[in-house]
This record gives sequence, structure tokens and C-alpha cells, in this order.
Amino acid sequence: MKKIVLLMLFCVQLLAAEKFWQQVIGTEQRFYAHPAEANATAEQADAVDAKFEAFAALVAALKSGPYAVENPDNPFFHPARADERLYKLNAKIRINQDRGYALAEARDIVAVEALKLRQRIYVFFASLAADWTSLDEESLKTLLQDELSALQKIDLDGYEQHALELSEANGDISRELLENLAQLKMHHAFFKEILGYLQLNPQSLRYRTLLQQIRLGSLINAINDNAVASQVNTALRYVNLDAGRLSLFLGILLLAWLVAAFLFFPVYRLLYRLITRKKDAYDELLLSNIENIRRPLFILILAFGLELGLEVLHHPRTSEEQSTFFYFIYLVTFSYILMILVDNFFYHFLLQRARQKNQKMRSELVNLILSIVKIVIVITAGLFFLVHIGVNITGLVASLGIGGLAVALAAKDTLSNFFGLLKILSDNSFSQGDWIAAGDVEGTVVEIGFISTDVRTFDNALITVPNERLANVPLKNYSRRKVGRRIKMHVGVTYGSDREALAKAIKAIQDMLHGHPGTVVPGEYDTELRARLKRKEKRLISVEDKFGIKTSLMVYLDQLSASSMDILIYTFTNTVDWEEWLGIKQDIIFRIWEILENHGLEFAFPSQSLYFDKDNLSEAVAPVIKKSADS
Repeated sequence: MKKIVLLMLFCVQLLAAEKFWQQVIGTEQRFYAHPAEANATAEQADAVDAKFEAFAALVAALKSGPYAVENPDNPFFHPARADERLYKLNAKIRINQDRGYALAEARDIVAVEALKLRQRIYVFFASLAADWTSLDEESLKTLLQDELSALQKIDLDGYEQHALELSEANGDISRELLENLAQLKMHHAFFKEILGYLQLNPQSLRYRTLLQQIRLGSLINAINDNAVASQVNTALRYVNLDAGRLSLFLGILLLAWLVAAFLFFPVYRLLYRLITRKKDAYDELLLSNIENIRRPLFILILAFGLELGLEVLHHPRTSEEQSTFFYFIYLVTFSYILMILVDNFFYHFLLQRARQKNQKMRSELVNLILSIVKIVIVITAGLFFLVHIGVNITGLVASLGIGGLAVALAAKDTLSNFFGLLKILSDNSFSQGDWIAAGDVEGTVVEIGFISTDVRTFDNALITVPNERLANVPLKNYSRRKVGRRIKMHVGVTYGSDREALAKAIKAIQDMLHGHPGTVVPGEYDTELRARLKRKEKRLISVEDKFGIKTSLMVYLDQLSASSMDILIYTFTNTVDWEEWLGIKQDIIFRIWEILENHGLEFAFPSQSLYFDKDNLSEAVAPVIKKSADS
């Protein structure tokens, strides 16, 4: 589970934090890493169009993911690592300056300038991402002009001339100097042109909501110009409202409710009739989906209408807190709908199709997969919300590594039970609905959960057993048998029975069991079943013992007990159902009773015989008789 969480965190981090800055790096490498090639193709219209498309994509990425742009943990510029590198470069400049190493000094000075320019680009885009919704045209123009003025102060020609004067033909320091200079020129050219693009296209950064695009201000003014509205506005001015915004707010709420109610009632009934009109295997799945998601959709439409209505009330101002609140509502609702669809898919599509094809699918395995999918959906939704509100989830990843040991120790028993579940599933020792006995626990398995298994006992009590216990104790599974449920009994006859009659009765009982329709006869059970199981099981093992097929039939005079001669009855029924087994057993007992009566034999029961010695009896009784006579 921890690996799944880490993987999701990593994916979200890549999508959120690196998308914009990877685009910046890609744009620089594509158009500015090789100035000669760029100049050679600059006259081509498709190259110019490609560059402007890249700039437009950068602006769109900045607007759609502002928190990702502000994230300091990005591949373009990392403030903490940059501060460390800047300190080292300045120290090296001072050392090289003292020693008179002009070439090394120039190399590090250019590296410092490139690093500072990269920092300026990062700060510019981060501040733009934070404030672009509130920037007016004049503020944006001032910001862009300040950045262009700062760029003009960078003496690229001077650095290049100085580098050419100091560079050597084949020196490593010379090569590093030229590489640093190329980096500086690449950042300079990219930043200059993106600033120029924003100067020419300031509207690309303009915050335009749906209501602004339909000219909300004009509509509000038209309503407020009405004479009645003007009188109402006199009273509403104390609460910073007007008739135009208030009437539009109520109208939007009414429209949202009408749309939601239309989908909830008439559209649902129409879809219900269309689905039930044709009978197929997917009717239940479709009906379950539309029944379960119509309420979340109702809430979703009302929430959207409320958001638009509040935006009207706040016009022309915007509220970041309001946007975050409704983002949370949408995220929760969509996650709930997704879990409903996944739940229905797993149940109706997988289990129902398996039953239609007469295939056995372990319901506890489906429940396990379904639970994991739901947990993944919830965690992913939570991570998206954290990214939306600007939380640096990289720290969360680090905290998982730091606190992993403490969590593992605290949840030792929980983890043991979870791994017990995995062992139960891998061993396939029992399934939901099986009759099992493990120690002092016996009953029918209700559900196998992540931590424990619920067992319903035969006195209708529910026992919750930890999975670790069931995975590590000897366990009987009475449901894992296909043919044969045992009947074992001893029938006692009296010691005064005729020996020949007893032998004939034993033979009659044996013949009766061989011919009984409810018993299994050795060598005569379902050979097709045995062949099918043999084809299914590829290992060299006994199919009878693997799948539970017992056919033994024995009737013998087994023992001479204290008060009876006991006949052993040992056979198996052709059913494993308890109630059917009881009926067959009862019929066999009645038939044995009839056979014994026909052969003149009687059932024995516990008894005692007393034997008296005549001589001892007379000696013991004579004094009593004499005393009685004298009296």
C-alpha cells in the first residue's frame, strides 16, 4: 500500500510541479539552444508560428496550474540548491581573482550571471502565477517593462568579447566558459522574446470567467437602469448589493434547480423506460448506475449554479477561497460518482459474467481489489486537492519515508492481519460462504476483510476472527468436497443372536447400501466429473483427495462390546448438503432396522446380568430366616 501511495504522489508531482517548467526547458532547447540554426530558420513562417504556439502553451499552463509554477521544487530553478551554488561560485571568483586566473574568473562570473538570470525568470513566472488574475493592463505593462529594462543591463556583448579574448583553443576552462556563455545567451533570448510576446498579447493573461465572457457587467447595468431597480438599489446599497446582481443570482439558482430536477425526475424515468424496454445482460448494471449517480449529479448542478450565482454577487471581484471550496465539492462529488461506477462494474460485470459462464470467481478477491481501487481514488482526490491549495506534496513524500518505521511499528498487528489476508487468498484455503472450523471457531464465513474475517456460527452468533489467526492455525473446510458426506455408525445386536442370521444381515445391509440411490458406490460415481477435474488439475496428485471425492463403503462386524455385538456401517452419500444428508441417513437407519427384524435380530442396549452361587446363598440367608422364625 505504501508503494502505491508513493507512486501516486510521484505521478501527481510530475504532472503538477514539472509540467510548466519542463515546457520552459523544452522551449529554450528547441528555439534558443542553437542560435545559428534558429536564425537560419527564423524567416520560415512555420518556425515563427511554432514559437508563438509554444509561448501560448506556456501561458495556458501558467493559468491552469499556478501552484505548480510557484513550486520551488522544479527542474528549472531550485532556490535552495541555487543559493548554495551561488555561494560557491562567488568564493571561487574571489580566489581566482586573488591568484590572477582571469580565464577561470570569467568562467565563474558568466555562470553567476546565468544563474541569476534563471532566478529572475523563475521569480517572474512565480509572481505572475500568483497575481495574474488581479493584474490590470497598466500593472502588467509596467511589470514587463521593468523586466525588459533589467535584461538590457546584462552586457552580453561584453561577456562574449571578454570570453573570446581570454579563451584558449583546447582548454577545459575555456570550454566551460563558452558553455556558460551559451547558457546565458539562451536564457536571455528566451526571456526577452516571451516578454515581448506578453507585451503584444496582454489579453492572454486576462482573467475571463464564463460570466465575464457573456458581458455580465452590461447585463447588470441594463437591469439597474430600470426605474424600479433604482429604487430597490437605494435600500440594497447598505449591504453592498444591487438589484441587477441580486436578480441574476436568484435567476441562476432557479435555473440550476430546474435543470437538476429535470435530470433527476423526467430524464431518469425516460432512461429507465428505454433500458427496461429491451432485455439484456446489462440492464441491471445500467439501472444501478443511473439510480446511484443521479443524486450526486443533482448536487453537482446545484453547486455549479451556486458558484455562478456567488460570482455574480461578488462581481467584479473574485474570491480564491470560494473557488477552493467549490473545487473541493466538485472533487468529492466526482470521486463519489467514480467509486459508484467502479463498484457497479466490479459487481455486475465481473461477478455476473462469471456466473453466466459457470465460472467461479472468488468474491473476497473482488472485494479486496474493489477496496484498493476505492482507496486509490480517495488518495488521488486528496492529492489533487492538496496541489490545488498549494501544498508542496514533496514534503509529504519525505515524511512517508521518515515516519514509515514508526507507522509500521504502531500498526504491527494490522499489517500482520493484512498479510494474513494475502496468505488466505494465495492458499485459497477457504472462501466466503464456506463452512470452516479453526480451533474453537466453527461456522460459515460471512466476509473476508482487510483485517479480520466474520464467521457466523450455527447458533447465529457473529464472530470476528483476526486474519493472522486463521492463516496460522490448522483449519477444517467442510465445504471443499464435491462427492461424499460420511455416514459412520455402529449398530449393536444382542449376544444371543444366531450367528448365521447375523452374517446374512450384514450381507443384506451391504447390498442395501450398494443399491441405495443416496449413497456413493466405489467405482460407480461420476466418471465424467473425475475426468474433467483431472484435465483441470495438471499436477501429479490424487484428484479424489484434491477435490474431495470419497466413495468407501464398508459393513463389518467390528467389535464385541460389553453388552452388544457391534456392526460398523461406513459409507458416503452422493450429496454434501447437510439437510439432504440427514434425510439419506434417516432412510438408511430405517432400512437397517427392517433388515434386522427380518433376520430375527434385536438391537442391543446397555444391560447387566447378576449370577448367584447356591451354596453361598444358603449360608447367607439361613441366619436371617432363623432369626425371623424365633421372633
